Amino acid sequence: MSAPSRVYALSRSAAAEWLASIDTHGARRALESDLDFVADLHALEFPTTYATAHGLVHDPDLLTFVVERDGTPIGYASGRVTADGVGQLDHMAVVPDARGVGDGRVLLAATLAALFAEADLDELRLTVEEYRQPAIQFYEKHGFTRVQ
Repeated sequence: MSAPSRVYALSRSAAAEWLASIDTHGARRALESDLDFVADLHALEFPTTYATAHGLVHDPDLLTFVVERDGTPIGYASGRVTADGVGQLDHMAVVPDARGVGDGRVLLAATLAALFAEADLDELRLTVEEYRQPAIQFYEKHGFTRVQ
């Protein structure tokens, strides 16, 4: 049985102000050379997920970004526009010793901006397991509100 989870949403208007104020140059689209990094972090943070690192990096329907510090990848995020036109942030993780200093915000901003632009979305959603309180606080701090 899976852990209880919550669904959060972020409107384009709620994101617009803070997205515009973030320099996202530390984040970029994931490359083949990021595969081992994504695989290791993905296995650590999402050991029972349906998604594979190969899919995150290579699936053309996914927008996967990596954030770097001093040229070294320290986090990734992946999202998509579903077949019914809904924006979905599927996975996001930052290595544990790099959390809390702003790189996650850069990663989130780059990924959300790309997703909002992909299909001119009005809203994005994500699902997070209830026990991941730091992640919930992070998303709420960035304008996501619980919808389920």
